[in-house]
Amino acid sequence: MARKDERVPRRSKILIALALGYALSPIDLVPDFIPLLSQLDDLLIIPALIALALKSIPKEALDEYREKAQQLRMKRRFGMVSLFILAFWAVLAIWLMKLLSKLF
Repeated sequence: MARKDERVPRRSKILIALALGYALSPIDLVPDFIPLLSQLDDLLIIPALIALALKSIPKEALDEYREKAQQLRMKRRFGMVSLFILAFWAVLAIWLMKLLSKLF
């Protein structure tokens, strides 16, 4: 959402892109064969980049993004509940078909 918003400074967009690129990149500052430090650099660098980006985004824009994200979460919840209900009925229908096939 922030990528297309003109209220978001270019600096924030670049920092978010860097955080995403670093998270997805196979190349790290600390190689993965160093056990604890390789995870520690990911746990420090990515949140630091995101925090720096969020500081320069206007509060009104952040509030708007949070509201849109909340609406998306609610839609997903209803989708998951519907999926669960459909799965329940499908399992029940299969069980009944097997039961009826044994009777006849």
